[in-house]
Amino acid sequence: MATEFYVVRHHGAWRIRVNGKHHGDYESRLLAINAAVTEAQAAGPGAKVFSTGMVSQFSQEWQSKAGPNSLLP
Repeated sequence: MATEFYVVRHHGAWRIRVNGKHHGDYESRLLAINAAVTEAQAAGPGAKVFSTGMVSQFSQEWQSKAGPNSLLP
């Protein structure tokens, strides 16, 4: 199963959630997304990065091109 990385606002900071655990402490959403993409690239094919917006809905930010059923070109 592909690894999914979620960028969320948690305890006053932007953090990355993977497998139900939070890590990192980023000053901005963009910094957290960039860090999550770096981790996702290392995780291998099929990895995905999602982030929350102002209305707490997740949007996909990045997906490995080598993964099966890739949505991004």
